[in-house]
Amino acid sequence: MLMLASKLKRDDGLKGSRAAATASDSTRKVSVRDRLLVKEVAELKANLPCTCKVHFPDPNKLHCFQLTVTPDEGYYQGGKFQFETVVPDAYSMVPPEQTERC
Repeated sequence: MLMLASKLKRDDGLKGSRAAATASDSTRKVSVRDRLLVKEVAELKANLPCTCKVHFPDPNKLHCFQLTVTPDEGYYQGGKFQFETVVPDAYSMVPPEQTERC
């Protein structure tokens, strides 16, 4: 996540400068989905309850993450539930999907 966030800042700094013309395509092109996810992941981490943890197997791929829920009360107390989610390229028009593997 930190690497992608720094990439976004670098992209903003390159806009309008001559360096943008010589930068590689991988540095200049950041999808709308990734820009949204940087903000939404920060908000998610700030508001996530202590019984939930989010994990990003690859910090550069915010569109693929794992959520672990460990309830501390009720019928499911002591359980551990894992969800893997992939956010499609067409996000925010298409909802995220639960998947087997990221």
